[in-house]
Amino acid sequence: MNSGSFVRRQHSVGINAFHLEWCPKYRYNVLDGNWLRRVLTESLCKTAEQYGIQIFAMEISTDHLHMFVNLPGMLGPSQAINLFKGRSAREIFVQCPSFRNVYHKGHFWSRGSFYRSVSNVGADTIYRYITEHRSKEITESVVAVEKEFGQMNLVSYI
Repeated sequence: MNSGSFVRRQHSVGINAFHLEWCPKYRYNVLDGNWLRRVLTESLCKTAEQYGIQIFAMEISTDHLHMFVNLPGMLGPSQAINLFKGRSAREIFVQCPSFRNVYHKGHFWSRGSFYRSVSNVGADTIYRYITEHRSKEITESVVAVEKEFGQMNLVSYI
């Protein structure tokens, strides 16, 4: 991911990147087949395209999956996970109806998930930017006050 990955909207620019992870219900090792991986990958890519989500990386393990994505500003990570889980579960059950015998009530995915915000800059870089920005503002304010005070002294002599 580089700075070219910024999402540009009408009134905003930014990166809303997240590492997402979730697993099938009961953490069964069902994601190891090529057929299921293909169905899952196609479903996740369709969902991403429909909702304007950029997928930087995706890895499907036997019992969970990881995605590194950039979300649109109006979409939170839990909403994105729900969109991915919902559509993919529906498409998996359509392609393989026998899964309904194992996953009752149409719940292919577990209720839980993991997400973490990610960016192309580290926490120390942001901390330094904020602290240096504040000290720069203070310095500029002091200089402005001193300049204004100097002008007031000139006026008082006239």
